[in-house]
Amino acid sequence: MRFLYPEFIYLMLIPAALLVYLISTNKDRLERVFDPKTLERLRISGDSLGRKGHNLLAFAAFFFMTLALAQPVIEEGEMRIKSKGADIVIALDLSRSMDAADFYPDRFSFAKQKIEEILPKLPAGRIGLVGFTSASFVIAPLTEDRETVSFLLKRLDQGGVTAEGTDILSALRGAEKLLRKSSAKKVLLVTDGGDAKDMEKVSEFVEKNGIELIVWMVATDRGAPIPMSASAPEGKEKVVISRANRALREPAQRSGGLYVPATLSQADEREILAHLNEESASEREYERVVHKRIQLFYYPLFLALVMLPFALYSVGSRRNALSILFLSVPYFLSPTQAKAGIMDFALIKKAERAYAEGEYNTSTKAFEKLSASKPKNEVWFDLAGSYYKSGRYQMALQTYRKIVTSDRKLEMAKLYGMANSFVKLGDLEKGAALYRRVLEMGEDEDARANLELVLKLLREQKRKKKGGPGGEEENRKEKKGGSAEKASAKDGAKPGSAKSAEVSRKLSKAEERKWMQLIQKQPLKSKLYPLTPPEEEQNVNPW
Repeated sequence: MRFLYPEFIYLMLIPAALLVYLISTNKDRLERVFDPKTLERLRISGDSLGRKGHNLLAFAAFFFMTLALAQPVIEEGEMRIKSKGADIVIALDLSRSMDAADFYPDRFSFAKQKIEEILPKLPAGRIGLVGFTSASFVIAPLTEDRETVSFLLKRLDQGGVTAEGTDILSALRGAEKLLRKSSAKKVLLVTDGGDAKDMEKVSEFVEKNGIELIVWMVATDRGAPIPMSASAPEGKEKVVISRANRALREPAQRSGGLYVPATLSQADEREILAHLNEESASEREYERVVHKRIQLFYYPLFLALVMLPFALYSVGSRRNALSILFLSVPYFLSPTQAKAGIMDFALIKKAERAYAEGEYNTSTKAFEKLSASKPKNEVWFDLAGSYYKSGRYQMALQTYRKIVTSDRKLEMAKLYGMANSFVKLGDLEKGAALYRRVLEMGEDEDARANLELVLKLLREQKRKKKGGPGGEEENRKEKKGGSAEKASAKDGAKPGSAKSAEVSRKLSKAEERKWMQLIQKQPLKSKLYPLTPPEEEQNVNPW
């Protein structure tokens, strides 16, 4: 047996000696006034340990905690692990522009889902995760534990980030720090690119540090507006359109990497994996030495935790002390918290029973309590179902969006529930799009039947807008034609003649109002919102 960190023992020697001195020499006020025999008669406490006993237990607990910090282990030898594949750092954009909705439900959520899908398939030795805005943040250091990276990725959000803007160079600097000791350096940059057009410094940085840059562009060329009204001063709200920054293609290609636009299908994932697999086949294997050890720190830690309550509190007679010790041992030896406690099981049963009986408000309250203590995908799914059944479709959508999973069946069920919610809210086009996504993932009779029904309703809506038999548009044309014929008859012209075509009339207020609504619905031209790159002296744009 040996200690991995023996310096803790040496550092604790002086405080331990001081503690022993204080325990052995210090006396309270009563002991300074009365002799021990008199003091023993005056005491009414039934504490069998006494002051010295408590002090000795405190010292013993301190000693065992020190041993636990020194981390005792039993060496079982070395193990050599052969690995193949370069280390990869995934740099994910956390800026405000990732809130744009040209990918559903927004760029950031879409990017997380894409990374989650590709993560288990990456041919890499170790994987790290970095978030960035105008500064970079290490979320997960280089590790072979992909489940941990996935766990951290699922719980990553933009809410806790204080820095604003998009700085690609900052992202690469953060990734390079993690890859500094790696033989081959690869960075998978998942971003919309920001709005900077001059990428010369980025190209110089990746070439200087030997980084292979793979850009995964999560934005479209058409772009989408960034939600900024919440942060803009009142009365000064502006619209900013964020588009894919194709300027990142050059540094990616110069580094020997790849520029891949994100797609709704898995074509982009296949392109990235094909590129990495091709390079991985030519990379040589490397060997790492791993020490096999049996950890023993929890034994002294257990003894310290058992002694500490007796050192701090009075336990009465020796019989009471032994009883407390006997009852506390099973508590310390019990396994860690189970997946669901007794109260959780009772809450689950209550929620499921209420849901089955149609008491959806009751089941919703139960699932809300459960989600607060057990925020898991299954609980979110049940809560969303309760919201849907109780008619709160917007809440159902928000809850469905919290589900991030690689399980195909659960993802299909989530998308199906979201599609139903959109249909109930009257957004048939989004509902149809989600039904199609469900069918792309696998056959589902309910989704197909609902899709056919929604498409039928959409066709009816379009027919009514265009004006079918007896529709508004046809009636308007008939009225317009009749009035034109009357006007032409007065002037002695035939309907449809040149003279008839010249006849004009003033629009009615209803028609004028309708034309104004049509004009307002027309998309504004992009030249009204130019995205100019910031000057070097200026601050980075907050998006």
